[in-house]
Amino acid sequence: MVSVEKPSFRPTNVRWYVLALIAFASSSAYLTRYCISAANTTIQQDVGLDDKQMGLMMSVFSLGYFICQIPGGWLGTRFGTRFAFAFISAVWSLCNVMSAVSFSFLPMLGSRFLLGCFQAGLVPISAKVLRDWIPQPRRGMSSAAIGACMSLGGAFTMWFTGWLLKIDLHWRWIFASYALVGIAWSIVYYQFFRTKPNEHQRVNKSELDLIEEKLEKAEQPSTSNPSEKNILLAMLTSVSMWALCIQSFFRAAGYAFFVTWFFAFLEYVYGVTKAEAGFLNSLPLLAVVIGTSCGGAVVDYLWSLTKSKWLSRSGTAVFSLAMSALFTYLSVWTNNATQLSCMIALGALFSGLGSPAAWCASIDLGGKQTSLVIATMNMAGSVAGMVLPFLLGSWFMEIRKRAAEQIEAGGEQVEQLSGDWIAVIYLHAGFYLIGAVCWLFVRPNRSLAGP
Repeated sequence: MVSVEKPSFRPTNVRWYVLALIAFASSSAYLTRYCISAANTTIQQDVGLDDKQMGLMMSVFSLGYFICQIPGGWLGTRFGTRFAFAFISAVWSLCNVMSAVSFSFLPMLGSRFLLGCFQAGLVPISAKVLRDWIPQPRRGMSSAAIGACMSLGGAFTMWFTGWLLKIDLHWRWIFASYALVGIAWSIVYYQFFRTKPNEHQRVNKSELDLIEEKLEKAEQPSTSNPSEKNILLAMLTSVSMWALCIQSFFRAAGYAFFVTWFFAFLEYVYGVTKAEAGFLNSLPLLAVVIGTSCGGAVVDYLWSLTKSKWLSRSGTAVFSLAMSALFTYLSVWTNNATQLSCMIALGALFSGLGSPAAWCASIDLGGKQTSLVIATMNMAGSVAGMVLPFLLGSWFMEIRKRAAEQIEAGGEQVEQLSGDWIAVIYLHAGFYLIGAVCWLFVRPNRSLAGP
């Protein structure tokens, strides 16, 4: 008698195509978000703006980003991540077109505010897609992929925009071209993606079982139940939630420098060309890509080795941000723009190492309310994005004013890091150090809303 074996069905790989789509969205979003930083001084000359006004324009993006974090997460929950993500991508792209056709301060200010409003849903909706599509053991690397692509998009934007400006392509055409990427992505995403894996016709039963497998039996039970305790009250009274939000503010404050004023910083302090500034500005962002990718592997490895979410998430973040503070501080001892950018890039690499830990901890704490928790954490980070660009713009204007007065009085222009410019670096090293301390109080093994 011939025995017939049951056919084995290997899981399909739709979840990884979904991850690739989300990662690309994160990368392309930064084209429209940070093109203004690379074109900073060019826009000032064309539209007639000063450093303070440009700082306000960068800050107002984060104001919209802050206000619409929770509404953005709600949009994904209420209408499904398929429609919500495609919708916000298309609209934020149109907002960048609005920036491109603005010829004065107020219209451009409004366009950057609206851009922030519609990009606010990017992170909470992405996190919900991860929770719905990616199994627990791969969430570290998946979060890392998204975070790495964000920084990769930022690095590419700084370098490519600087190069396009060098060959005399007008910044308005650059902005409009970048908008086309988000519109094209929204069409492809809506055609391919489905909100739940069981709704996608290309997902077979093996992949569906893999995605839906419950792997958190060994974890501590939830300290609260959303049917018994209001999730907002649970978040408000959670030390972990407060610590997660505070670290988000200081980590974002350190990162904000790279994506707002570092391009202009290199021009002002060292007198480098736009192409050189674009390349050097891209180094810390590329380092974040490397660090984030490694951080995802570290988070997943420590989780599989110890089954301790504190070591996997909080331990990784404490170490990474402490090292980031150290290398940022050491950058003041460099002698030129290239050395400074390389040293800061080392600090940025460690900053990226801790990024997947923040995503995973938010998913762990959030449970069924992942979108709300990660949106709240992101709101805290966006406060730094509101405050820092404006303050740095005002500070830079004062530093340059004093330098001009010294030159008029007979002094020499010194193209090296000195005086107040050093204080800018020290400030950002302090941001990372405070963020590291905050992570000591995050307990990601205690969910606020149930698994």
